[in-house]
Amino acid sequence: AIESNKQVLKAKYDEAKGVGEAVNESRAEISKLKGQIEQLRVERAMQGEGAAEAEDEEELGLKQSIDTHKARYKEKFNRLRELKAEIEQIQGIMEKQRTVLQKDFESWYNLMVRQYKQQLRGGPSASADPAPTLNPATHNSPAPPPAGGGGNGSGAAGGGGGAEEPAPVLTGNRDADADIAAFYKARQQLLDKPKQ
Repeated sequence: AIESNKQVLKAKYDEAKGVGEAVNESRAEISKLKGQIEQLRVERAMQGEGAAEAEDEEELGLKQSIDTHKARYKEKFNRLRELKAEIEQIQGIMEKQRTVLQKDFESWYNLMVRQYKQQLRGGPSASADPAPTLNPATHNSPAPPPAGGGGNGSGAAGGGGGAEEPAPVLTGNRDADADIAAFYKARQQLLDKPKQ
């Protein structure tokens, strides 16, 4: 869900950038047209037609162009405000997802540390307590492998007092999973050392 929201957020940012550029272009064009109208009035005044002279066709055409750009400016500016609200909403959802993900990982990691310390002391394994799995609705994490499943449990067959090797629970995050793998490797090296 986090990754999909990232893609949606990027699309909204890209659209907002394009809309913002259109707003600036319309604003610049309106200023340019107003300047042209003022220039026409100055020229008419210099020709003796007077500042209150009736508008000619050229000035009317410029005013119509200004109205067109004003309507476009208003449309794009309203869309920009909508995008701002949508972006802030997505950012809030993603922040909430990150908080849940962090809490899930900390809960899982603390359980792994307790299991590790109990096995070092030779006490009863904490693996009887089910390890909390990370919420798949919050992030795209794979389901944890069954505890004590066959294949890679050979390390527990040594002098571990019959305690099953707790299976790693992955998060789906590359950096976090690398830290988890390093933790299990260091743990296994400690367990493999002969007791003094």
